[in-house]
Amino acid sequence: MIDYKINDILVKQLNDDYNCSICVDPVLNSLPLEQHQALSCKNGHLLCQTCWGKQLALRKECCICKIKVESVSELCRNIFLEKGFRNKKVHCPNGYENFKIDEKLIRDERDGCKSVVTIDQLESHLRECEYGFIECPNDPIRCKDRFRKNQTDKHMGNCQFVTIFCDHCKEGVIKNDMPTHIENDCSIISLECEFCNEKFGRRSLENHVANECPNVTIDCPHKEGGCTSKVKRCDLSQHLSEEDNHIRYMQRIIEKHRIQVEESDRVIKKLRSDYKDLEKRVDITSRYKGNWTIENWSQKLTHYPNNERLKSPYFCIGSKSFYVGLYPNGFNQTNAGYMSIFLHLYEKPSTSTTVVRFSFELLHSDPIKSLKFEKSNKYTENKGSGFSQFIDVKMISNFVIDGKLTINIDVEVIPPSSSLVTK
Repeated sequence: MIDYKINDILVKQLNDDYNCSICVDPVLNSLPLEQHQALSCKNGHLLCQTCWGKQLALRKECCICKIKVESVSELCRNIFLEKGFRNKKVHCPNGYENFKIDEKLIRDERDGCKSVVTIDQLESHLRECEYGFIECPNDPIRCKDRFRKNQTDKHMGNCQFVTIFCDHCKEGVIKNDMPTHIENDCSIISLECEFCNEKFGRRSLENHVANECPNVTIDCPHKEGGCTSKVKRCDLSQHLSEEDNHIRYMQRIIEKHRIQVEESDRVIKKLRSDYKDLEKRVDITSRYKGNWTIENWSQKLTHYPNNERLKSPYFCIGSKSFYVGLYPNGFNQTNAGYMSIFLHLYEKPSTSTTVVRFSFELLHSDPIKSLKFEKSNKYTENKGSGFSQFIDVKMISNFVIDGKLTINIDVEVIPPSSSLVTK
């Protein structure tokens, strides 16, 4: 489906009461509607969620009346306006062409959907609408056609990438590839063996020549031991009975294989030793530095109550795997009202100890105001170490940039100490 906004498909344009005071688009302008709210300050000035996020990142106030607004949670949700918006009529977006002209949607009067529904009904209608554009179900990589769902049968009748069955071997083959299949692959079409003139299916012929045909000349099975004779397959038994049943050649092969096994054992031992040395060097010298960006921070703050955790992607230092656990509203009740953050070593309990020095830095738009804490810890299992009261939740909004919270992560594995002795 082509990209669109709600105001692109409205039957009748909205009055300004439904529009954001900054970007002038409807405050609820895309699906799913559950992810959007009509929010206003206490004086009733209405902005869309995106503009509220940008405004509060710059100044903690309404851009119109200048009333203080510390966070999105202090805004008022206009349920009455949302209800009125949901009752507005729109054209089904599948009633338009699959392209734009000058960034405008083009109505498809011939093949498009003619339905008009309320905005509230739009999502359920789209789930059932037969006019949506889809890719070819046969081979979307090779077939570039896009067509409406209700035209699938027509496309399948013409598509060169539909699977059909070979008239000879009954094997499923892509229609476009059928000539090649008949020419090179079909196992039923008969071919004549050039050595014995018998006829076989193509695949049977390959096996016949390689393993069965009595007239094919082959190497002696003991060629590796020094026998250079070539004989027809039908004469092989007689050949092998000669020269004391080829014992001399078999002994050479056995000795050659013994030497190869000993050499392989030596190489394997060397590789194992090199691997252990390399693993020690990697564990000692490696360090991870990167950042973790958490989008839609205001939603995370709402959806993750006290003692519920966000988990970063895993990152590796040598053979060690780590991840960061972040509690937007605090780890346990004691730390409610604070953001908690911990570094976890992801491995099974071990008798060995991993010493780690790490830091977390909460980035501010002004680098001087960024907040950084560092710590060292000894790990023996997957238990977090970090900061239960990293920052007061009320202060986090100062660090949110375009709705995103970014944390710099710096983790260094400290090599174990060792002693040198001279006797």
